[in-house]
Amino acid sequence: MAEYNSLYINIKIREERLQEFLQEKIIPQNIDDQWQKWWSSREMYSKQTLDHLPHYHFQNNSAIFNQLLKGKDFCSMEQYDENNQTWTFISVFFSENYTEILPMLSLLKSLAPYQEPENTGVACIYDFYWGTNQVMACLEFANQRALLKNYLSVTEIQPGVLEQANRTLEEAIETFNKKFND
Repeated sequence: MAEYNSLYINIKIREERLQEFLQEKIIPQNIDDQWQKWWSSREMYSKQTLDHLPHYHFQNNSAIFNQLLKGKDFCSMEQYDENNQTWTFISVFFSENYTEILPMLSLLKSLAPYQEPENTGVACIYDFYWGTNQVMACLEFANQRALLKNYLSVTEIQPGVLEQANRTLEEAIETFNKKFND
């Protein structure tokens, strides 16, 4: 059985800017030193070199998130907090391997320029459900950039961020359990 890692996104962004991003076409990212350093820090079997960044082949960015929301096996949810201008998107069972997460990381890096310069946020793909405490990827948003962090363990994620991510994912599981058990 596959052990899927969870996706947690929580970023401060004005709603109209988020909508602009979602309606945009997917923009493939280039590999730079930051991508290479992050890739080098990853522990995996049969590791390949990072020669290109795969990207999604959908009409626009929104279609990707909609697919995750519609697929009940992902246990995905999203929320926009108008008071705090914060978008949260989670997928409890997002991915089990690095090849699958590269398109999402690329997509999320293209989201950062839509934020205001003072806006921050985080996106993490980590083992929430199975308890190994491993981090596949973590992006920190600041100054209209999303930087890949070389975190390997959830202990490296800021405690407040991890607590909020865990709480949000737990609430999603409770919601899905109620929905599908009724």
